[in-house]
Amino acid sequence: MAVTSDIFTDMRVIKVASFLSKNNCKVQVTGRNTSDFELKVPFETKRFKMCFNRSFLFYLEYNLRFFFYGLFHEADVIVSNDLDTLFACSLLSKIKRIPLMYDSHEYFTESVGLQGRNRIRAFWLWLERICMPAVSKAYTVSQPIADAYKTKYDIDFKLVRNFPSVQNFPSLELNTFFSDRKVILYQGVFNPNRGLEETIQAMQFLDDSYLFVLVGYGELEEKLKSLTNLLNLHHKVHFTGKLPYETMMQYTYQAELGIALEAPVGKSFEYSLPNKVFDYIHASLPFISLGTPEVKKIIEKDEIGVIIPNNQPETIALEIEKLLNDTELYQRIQHNQQRVRQNYTWENEEKVLKEIYFG
Repeated sequence: MAVTSDIFTDMRVIKVASFLSKNNCKVQVTGRNTSDFELKVPFETKRFKMCFNRSFLFYLEYNLRFFFYGLFHEADVIVSNDLDTLFACSLLSKIKRIPLMYDSHEYFTESVGLQGRNRIRAFWLWLERICMPAVSKAYTVSQPIADAYKTKYDIDFKLVRNFPSVQNFPSLELNTFFSDRKVILYQGVFNPNRGLEETIQAMQFLDDSYLFVLVGYGELEEKLKSLTNLLNLHHKVHFTGKLPYETMMQYTYQAELGIALEAPVGKSFEYSLPNKVFDYIHASLPFISLGTPEVKKIIEKDEIGVIIPNNQPETIALEIEKLLNDTELYQRIQHNQQRVRQNYTWENEEKVLKEIYFG
């Protein structure tokens, strides 16, 4: 299995690899090393310490290293995670004459990072077009992405959503991390168009009983910390840094409200089903969202969150206060989350994976 992320942070890859291991496959996941955390997983890992960590040189280096690594290691199946690993994987599948599985974690060529960068996007579209014929079986994270790929390449992408695994959740018998504070939580990668800057700005309009906790890391981290310093909000904004999934979920279980403010910029975000939404559901954590189409469907179907009209800081602050002060609505959302959480479990998605790999 090839992935350009640090395996430690990619729960989808860990869950798929663990599923295959559980079904008597010898699995090796090859990613990159960006942390010193030990990874306790039921499969082998190879983590490249990269010379380049961004731009075209990073993708080139990773694909070259994975290609030559894979060339001298036996395999019966190659799994490409996202378009940025597909070139090396497709070459290896042809040379070794073995099946290539493709797991598309997002609608890569429509991602926010490619908006307005026409030449770079054209390159990825070309790469996708020449590599896709090598794919034996494919699956992805939401139905609109599956439909888009079906239209473009006439390939049947199965739907394997990135739901949490029930047995991975920690015990609730924890000490409170932030006593006497109303914890507003964001968990995930610090990338643009996720409402992070706006939520930090919103803390200016909330009293000192509120605390915004950001669990994760990413390209905006320094910018977000600088904004916190500029607005003198150290007492209201807390960065935990990169954490193991189980530790992250301890924060999630003890928060009062979750943030899922992805803006519908580009079809990748428009079609997305953010992992954090389902972590919030499993933790009985009411959340606010801008209501991208796929998230809006599940919120309106089961009332498991609140859609806010825009991501202006004043609006975010107002909606946070409204939800936390409306005890009846808050408890109704929690009840609905507890009622439907079994519909959103990784164990259900494993049934589809079983068909893909062993059917």
